[in-house]
Amino acid sequence: MITRIIQTSGGDFFSRRFRNDGPDFWKLLTTSPFHIMTPKILREDNKSVLRLPYRTISESSSSTIAEVSSLKVQAAVLDMIAEISRGKRSASALDAVLKKVAGLVVGIAYSSVTGLREAALNALRGLACIDPDLIWILLADVYYSLKKKDLPLPPSPEFPDISNVLPSRPPEDSRTKFLYVEYGGRSYGFELEFSSVEIVFKKMQSLVFVDQMRC
Repeated sequence: MITRIIQTSGGDFFSRRFRNDGPDFWKLLTTSPFHIMTPKILREDNKSVLRLPYRTISESSSSTIAEVSSLKVQAAVLDMIAEISRGKRSASALDAVLKKVAGLVVGIAYSSVTGLREAALNALRGLACIDPDLIWILLADVYYSLKKKDLPLPPSPEFPDISNVLPSRPPEDSRTKFLYVEYGGRSYGFELEFSSVEIVFKKMQSLVFVDQMRC
């Protein structure tokens, strides 16, 4: 529904809404289905809960969202991001929150939650239509920091080494310095998985050039 509204009204109209009310949407992405988050914790964390007007939440309730339902909601939000970012009329809706959203999506794509990988890849391909350099840097920052060898050489001496392009590597015991974490903010339970990093980075390498011809 939100995607259709933005495509109809135009991204410029919705840009301020995402800047002001975006936390209610991004909170759905920053809650891992494998991390227990009760309504009380959600309320304390963000001081408000996105819900229907007639719904109430008990402070003493300890119920949680089912894992499958949580994954479906997150996949739907990722699909929304992909559709909005691919549309020339709607893409500007994400201008004010692009770094935040890109950081969150990279974190999900690189996590061990494989059930969201395809939806995250789809969202990354859409976001690359808006700013391919930002997406590449966020992805490469993690990939080459973990790889630490066999780094590609620049295509010609005119270009700097990749180590000079990317931020300095974080220490072994701290991955909070990755750009995607700084841009996206803290996450709940999305652990970095190197096998996912390999798969997503290589898939994006092969797909992004094709997509740029269509964007």
